[in-house]
Amino acid sequence: WSLPVREVPATEGILAGQGPRRLRAMSFDADSDGVVPDEPGGDSVFELGPSALEDIASGDEVEKDDEVCGDEAGASNGEMGLNRLSGEVTITAGVYNAEEVNTEVFDGLSLGPEVAQEVLNVWNTFLRSAGARETAGEALYSVMFDAAPSLHALWRTPRAVMAIRLLNGVQKIFSEVGNPKELKTIVEAVGFLHLHLEVTVPRVEVFRDAITDLLQAETGDAFTPVARQAIRTVLNYVGGAFVYVREKYGERLGCLASSWAQASGRNAREALEALEANGGGGEEGAQQDGSADDELAAAEKLAEEQTKSKAKKKRWFLGGSLSSSARKGSSGSHSEDVVNNSVPKTFNEMFNFNAAVMGFSARSWMQEVLTSFDDIVTNASNAARLQEECDVLALRLSKCQGPIELANFKAVMLASLRSLVPKGWDSEHEIAWSWLWKTVERLLAEHTGKLARQERAISRLFGEIEGMDLTRLHRMVYTKFFEIAPAGQDHFKQSTTRLHFVARRVGAMAMDIYRDPDTLVDELSGCGLRHVGYGIPSELCAAYAAAYADAMRAFVQDAEGADAFEWSMSLVARVIARVINEGSTLVMKAINLNSAKQVSKAVACAPRSERADWMLHISVGSRSISPLSWAIETGSMEAAEAILDDLLTIRADRD
Repeated sequence: WSLPVREVPATEGILAGQGPRRLRAMSFDADSDGVVPDEPGGDSVFELGPSALEDIASGDEVEKDDEVCGDEAGASNGEMGLNRLSGEVTITAGVYNAEEVNTEVFDGLSLGPEVAQEVLNVWNTFLRSAGARETAGEALYSVMFDAAPSLHALWRTPRAVMAIRLLNGVQKIFSEVGNPKELKTIVEAVGFLHLHLEVTVPRVEVFRDAITDLLQAETGDAFTPVARQAIRTVLNYVGGAFVYVREKYGERLGCLASSWAQASGRNAREALEALEANGGGGEEGAQQDGSADDELAAAEKLAEEQTKSKAKKKRWFLGGSLSSSARKGSSGSHSEDVVNNSVPKTFNEMFNFNAAVMGFSARSWMQEVLTSFDDIVTNASNAARLQEECDVLALRLSKCQGPIELANFKAVMLASLRSLVPKGWDSEHEIAWSWLWKTVERLLAEHTGKLARQERAISRLFGEIEGMDLTRLHRMVYTKFFEIAPAGQDHFKQSTTRLHFVARRVGAMAMDIYRDPDTLVDELSGCGLRHVGYGIPSELCAAYAAAYADAMRAFVQDAEGADAFEWSMSLVARVIARVINEGSTLVMKAINLNSAKQVSKAVACAPRSERADWMLHISVGSRSISPLSWAIETGSMEAAEAILDDLLTIRADRD
């Protein structure tokens, strides 16, 4: 048998009690008096202790270390394998290791308990050395931001807010390194949030090395060779999962778009365009899988076939209850009306029909989910919007009485989709829709049983501060906000009285969203559209919410109430930021600049049939705003004049 190790003096340091040494590859022959050098290139390595090296020096036999062999064998089963030699460690966990980013598969990462504990020890040491979470988050942000200067344009969120997000995300991943199933779920969820970004292997390696170097510099002796290899393996696993999710889930999103277009009665191409648009801008949605177009064409073809076979379906739903005289003559129109009223043509109608058949018609919570289902499916490619929709839905579900069993909705949903997409439905559709609902279930499950307690906690919190002077609280809010986002000072130029009014109103929104989420979301849509007219950057919303939450936590002693306030404040900020992003059209940006030239450039991009609509109407949710009216109200007369000139221009369009 062979030992592939490098050559060192056989007895050097052994008697002094030094650790394992590494020798040149050699073979031991029990029948010979010496050793025979091996051919270079061997890979097998096992640990040699001092006593083993003494035996080698004296020519005695050396027994293999059963414990090390066991670790190596475990690696083939997905367990973390350790090969230690002179403090160097080689770690493998199934198809994952510390050197390569695997983007071909996305399985569970199984670390042994000792290795997982090493990772947690390093992370906890890093948090203790930082002292405060804000300091740790800032350090993490700095190394990642500086590691990739070419990606600076992607870091649009204020530094302090993004630093805490990074810290929370990394901590959530490291805290579950000993639980493969939960770790995979978390990584998949985080990867879904990065779906709109172009994650590549070189970028993963840059951020992996930056985080590893930071932890090594801050944790000292706690950063053992085992910990280093394990952390690199975990980060490779996470980065590879991001790439895998981006590449593979594009196919599922195309499948969802095409089948939903057919089931909901929409034009298939419009549905796919809406799905892609909700993925975001910049690099977002830059690479769509070709299978989405195939799904789209199939959906359009099936829609035509369904139209041709409508008569057969009507006859089936009638069940032969009409007499032959009712099917012809003067009563033909009445028969058609009965048919049209009997046959479910859309997803909502088919869902209600199947719910009644399956005995779920009395479940009021199902109607709440059904109301939001179109927005959920349409925004499946936009993780932030999907999270927002599920948070608002969770608030509405918390008002429903009785048990909520989301698995029942899935059963009715799949039955309805199979009925509306009869010929095109296959295993890919089953997987895609089950995956979407699994994602929704996970997002809703995060709030199960919590929102009612949070509503009571925030009510108690506002009852506590009701009789207090809130001037100090508001001053703390703006002080913290201007520290987090100095650019905010350019937009808050009103009087102190006005600033206090804004702070009081925003605080009230954080409580009202628990009580009546539908009404408040509608109000927030109007508020967001006004902020579009003010030219407020959407990035400031998250910074204001974070500053308000920090000030409230320092102002009161109720930790539970402060947590409830922070969550609702974050939701309010996300809704307003989303409305600002959706409403910030090229025309509105030109109006904010009061530039006729920019208005002309903006409307030049519009299709001829939509040109006037771009200048007269912007709608987000149930609220709308007129760019022309806003230009006149705010005194942007140059832009308003350009809009009127364009609207009154008579164009000789070709047929």
